[in-house]
Amino acid sequence: MNWGKAMEKKTQKHGKSVVKMRDVAALANVSIATVSRYLNGNLDRMSADTADRVADAIDKLNYVPNSAARQMVKKSSGLVAVVAGNIDDFFSTEMFKGINAMLESKGYIGVLFDSNSDLDREKHLMQIVSNQYFDGAILQPYNTVQVIRETIKRPMPIVMADREIEQSPWPQVVTNNYEVARQATQYYKDKGFKRVIMITSSLSMAANRRDRYYGIQSVINNIDVLEVSEKSYNHKKVLEQLTTLINGSQEDTLIFALKERWLTEFIPRLFYMGLIDNDHVAVTGFSDTGTAQYIDAKTKLIAQNPYLIGASSGEIMLNMLEGKHRDPEKIVVPAKFG
Repeated sequence: MNWGKAMEKKTQKHGKSVVKMRDVAALANVSIATVSRYLNGNLDRMSADTADRVADAIDKLNYVPNSAARQMVKKSSGLVAVVAGNIDDFFSTEMFKGINAMLESKGYIGVLFDSNSDLDREKHLMQIVSNQYFDGAILQPYNTVQVIRETIKRPMPIVMADREIEQSPWPQVVTNNYEVARQATQYYKDKGFKRVIMITSSLSMAANRRDRYYGIQSVINNIDVLEVSEKSYNHKKVLEQLTTLINGSQEDTLIFALKERWLTEFIPRLFYMGLIDNDHVAVTGFSDTGTAQYIDAKTKLIAQNPYLIGASSGEIMLNMLEGKHRDPEKIVVPAKFG
């Protein structure tokens, strides 16, 4: 049979190539398994002549390998799940960019899931990840080690990004939250500030927030904590609470926002209202993109590097997927105050 003419007729009939792996195998006079081995780079399991015949058949038939079929053979999807804490935050989106850039450099693709700052939703997403064909998972978790272990039952490489979990059996990439929060607070204490108004999401949900709180508390004990719900909050009411707290003391007060979202949401209005003058009331906080720096030229912020945290997490994941990384470790990507 003239395979070239047969395939030409088949292509003309349907208007597109319908070449299958079995067609390549028949033209090269080898088994389908041999073609599969060739496509997956296992050339040591066939002669040079056989490899040449398979390559020639692929070329003649203009065969495009089916990636899904190759994934089944390799037991790999090429996909890595990324469960982010809240994609409304600049941090999570920048971190995902870093993760995906690193993964794509080696042919993997990051798939983003948003837990939306919800413990139950995060658990549900982890169940999906466990039940689907992901090669690994990078988590920005709220849940504990025990919950993660019970939820992701299928063995796979796991990396913790941004959140440090006690007794974690997995590698972690975090920021120096305690140290840099302490450094920033000390700077303002040295300038005479004796009181802190701290704007934060729920402290109980994330260890990195608690570390920042403890860093502040180690320098200034007089702290008013204003917790703002990430799911829903009344913007006007939060501003009223901030105004009341600012006007409720004659002491020089530092407003400390634990994430950039709260800086950009509330601080510009406080400047407009004349409540922040940098002498008796000042502001600082954690910044992810540099946007918050434009609020006021005199404001000193803590600059994080979520992209690098993501890229470092992605690099660790690639090492684990390639079998190069075994023991849990903690990598600190330092934030800088100034």
